[in-house]
Amino acid sequence: MAKRDKSVLLLPLLLGVVGFIAGIGLLFTESWLIGIFGSIASAGVAFKGYQSYVDSKS
Repeated sequence: MAKRDKSVLLLPLLLGVVGFIAGIGLLFTESWLIGIFGSIASAGVAFKGYQSYVDSKS
């Protein structure tokens, strides 16, 4: 697998983790409801990105 393809596969995982952290940060502001659902959605994106990365390795 080329280095470019590997970085493309890691993009959803990276965005999901960053979104999850941002959602946790929003929990401590007045936008706590957006933070809860944003964290859940971003965790789902990170999980699907991880699954596709593991599937591509095998």
